[in-house]
Amino acid sequence: MAGPSCQRNPRRGIRARRKTPRTDSRSTLFSKDTSPVEVGMTAFVVVGDRFSKFAARTGALTVSQVIQKIRGDGMPGATKLVGGQGLEECDWDRIRDEIAHRGTSGEVEIHPLTHGPLSDRSETHKHNPHNVLVAGLELVGDHEFEAALRLHNDQEFQLDHMGVHVQGMIVLEAARQMYLAVCERYYPSEGEIHLFDKMETTFRNFLYPLETRLRSAVTAGTSDLGRPVFDVRTEFRQAGLHIAEVRTVGTALSAQSLERKEQRGAERALRHTLKNAPAPDPAR
Repeated sequence: MAGPSCQRNPRRGIRARRKTPRTDSRSTLFSKDTSPVEVGMTAFVVVGDRFSKFAARTGALTVSQVIQKIRGDGMPGATKLVGGQGLEECDWDRIRDEIAHRGTSGEVEIHPLTHGPLSDRSETHKHNPHNVLVAGLELVGDHEFEAALRLHNDQEFQLDHMGVHVQGMIVLEAARQMYLAVCERYYPSEGEIHLFDKMETTFRNFLYPLETRLRSAVTAGTSDLGRPVFDVRTEFRQAGLHIAEVRTVGTALSAQSLERKEQRGAERALRHTLKNAPAPDPAR
């Protein structure tokens, strides 16, 4: 069950594209959470209401459960709330307001999951920001890039999924967005659109609604026709585990070339459909 959606805080807007790639090689990828839980303190991971099955099976709490607990018996003394996926700043504001209303602000530590600015619509080709999966994208080495996976509570692929884990289509879509965001930002070519030639995926472990890091390595080249070609390998890591790897190969075409290619394909498919349409039933 999904909780009420909320607007992004306007003060936390989308970061403008950098003109010069940042080359800071210090990375948080594959690092482990070493923040200790003090003696006598109870810790909970908090996830969006969409991930209620994960919460029920693991002892995590949804946003609604946290608020219900605060309004009921309250938190069990000193408590640390650690952010998982599916929460926006407005969800944490609701929780803070409930804690303040009860007068127990000094007993609860809140540690939201920070993922950095979302990649914008020109980079991910998504109109609805709820569906943007890539955040905090940065250049970290020679043709190597890192980002955080960001799952909104109302992300489109999560609206009809019944599992405890995050479905595999999220991995494919995040890899698609990572490919586009990297190419659009760091390998720009005016007036060209990326067309995928191949996607190969290897799954190793389940993905859960928790902090996840993405790392992409890019090999850029040129096709026999002189078109830019990109071979992007994206790894997904969570909780010290290798979750999946997606290799995406694509070509950059001019918008006009892509439009002509699409038009020819659409017309051919339509002709085939009409040619093979069922014959009229003489009995009718």
